Amino acid sequence: MSPWGPDFAAWTPNDWAAFGTNATALIALAAGFVAWRQLREARRLRLEQAQPYVVCFAERTPGHDQGLDIVVRNFGTTVARDVTLTVTPPLLRSGRPDEPPEEVALPKQLPVLVPGQEWRTFWDLGSNRAQAEKLVSRHEAVVSYRDSQGKSLPPTPSVIDWDDFSDSTWLITYGMHEAATALRELSKTVASFKYRGNGGLAAYVRDADAIDQRLLQQREQRRRQHEELEAEVKEAQARWRQAQDAQQAEGSGEQGGGGAAPSGLAGPG
Repeated sequence: MSPWGPDFAAWTPNDWAAFGTNATALIALAAGFVAWRQLREARRLRLEQAQPYVVCFAERTPGHDQGLDIVVRNFGTTVARDVTLTVTPPLLRSGRPDEPPEEVALPKQLPVLVPGQEWRTFWDLGSNRAQAEKLVSRHEAVVSYRDSQGKSLPPTPSVIDWDDFSDSTWLITYGMHEAATALRELSKTVASFKYRGNGGLAAYVRDADAIDQRLLQQREQRRRQHEELEAEVKEAQARWRQAQDAQQAEGSGEQGGGGAAPSGLAGPG
């Protein structure tokens, strides 16, 4: 063997055959190791995808963007059993006016949460919380549960922080709740209508085309009356100016003949 490595030129066919066998074995061993790693990873992914994943978080109250709910939801693909929730420190809501804050009631245990199912409760309203005394904002939640086979799974920790939502902006949205409220108010308004003291609502049917035609005729009549009035005013002004001109002309004639005596009043010759 050369000090720098094997002398391949001096190898016999048997040496090459042995080398090929060993190389094939090494390649097969490496391929087997890679395949084993892939199988183990695929099995781990299948187990993760086929297990529940339950987490606790805060979410805006549907239809009321100033409110927050506490939600426990199963995001996994299988059922979760014996779900327990622990929140530290305990969740508090602002409570009613002139009353101390009250603790948010949480379930001791949820027997089952199927995939996509959630448990939800109201946490607090932003406008009320701003007026209440200082309340703890940050809470740490831990959800413990079992899979469909009863095996305990690693608990899911999360952080619930009111301040994450306090400085955010939102758009006011209206949903079925607001629509139902508006319909109730409309029902009260219609129920308050009375007709001659007997109740009910009187309806009058009118011909809109006839009303429009009558209004058009009235506007046309007022326009003609206005034009006639303008013509009469202009005619009266013209007569007045003619009378003034005639008076001025008559006064000028009398002033011109005032120095000579009338012919019928001349003295005797």
